[in-house]
Amino acid sequence: MSERGVARMLHGEIPTLFEAPPSQDYTKDIILLGVPYEGILVADRHTLYPPGSHPPESFYARSGADRAPDAIRQASVIYSLEHEGGIAAEVNFTNISERLEIIDAGNHTLEGAEDIAEQAAQSDGMTITLGGDHLVPLPLIRGKQKGKRERTGVVVFDSHLDLHLSPPLWAGSQWRTLIDEGYVQPEDLIIVGPRGVRQSQHEIEYAREHNVMVIPLQQIDDQGLSPVCEQIARRLQPVDSVYISLDIDVVDPGFCPAQKYPDAAGFSPREILTMMRRVTATRPISGFDLCCFSPRYDEGQRGALLAARFALEAVYARLR
Repeated sequence: MSERGVARMLHGEIPTLFEAPPSQDYTKDIILLGVPYEGILVADRHTLYPPGSHPPESFYARSGADRAPDAIRQASVIYSLEHEGGIAAEVNFTNISERLEIIDAGNHTLEGAEDIAEQAAQSDGMTITLGGDHLVPLPLIRGKQKGKRERTGVVVFDSHLDLHLSPPLWAGSQWRTLIDEGYVQPEDLIIVGPRGVRQSQHEIEYAREHNVMVIPLQQIDDQGLSPVCEQIARRLQPVDSVYISLDIDVVDPGFCPAQKYPDAAGFSPREILTMMRRVTATRPISGFDLCCFSPRYDEGQRGALLAARFALEAVYARLR
């Protein structure tokens, strides 16, 4: 049995994610980082507020994603690699630290995250990122493609399409911006879990016209999880790697009420974990992010613990 040493603290009372070593060496296998970015806010169905604004609090308009990375780190100590190096029961009781070099690079701006993703990709490493709002994957995928240009399938778990035309640097237009910039091919974008009425007709039309694969939650209810996972796997056959982006609002708020844009009757955590495992079964994972978690609405750190578990699953995907 290993002796427990001095806790690895990022700053103040905040530990590193999974108590991984803090480091700025971006050549490791997995670079954990936070991007505490709160950008353009939805005030109501007619109005957007610019970054840095503080609109009146309402059930429709929520904020707080900029506080997410450190809140998730605090809950992640339950998955500390200090537990014998992190023995992963779900991956044949493999010792994570013996197989992978993992570091926590701390918190960064959007620009800094892009640079880190570029350096990581050059060394065949991957980033696991805690947002921030859902603009966060834009610089990460940009950086990854700059560091190692390859055909990347992007699997998005989200209750919304996020295919708006403008503004281009917004958590509702990030996928269309990445497509327009040539970093992602539309047929390699898969959006899993849309539900509710907060969708736009022009986003639906764009997805249909450009062959974006959209799998509403109802389709999974009708067809079953396994057949849908098989459809996703077939779509991913031509790609070189898979990037997973998880908007926490795809999860039923009964499991995680700490969401910027909650919508009832979503996925269970186990369904998300199952799909993450299956979509990375035949193609290597090259990046992961979790966004739109808002600690100000968390209850008993349940949501932070769940977010940490999803990030751990991305580590498992790399391990497998």
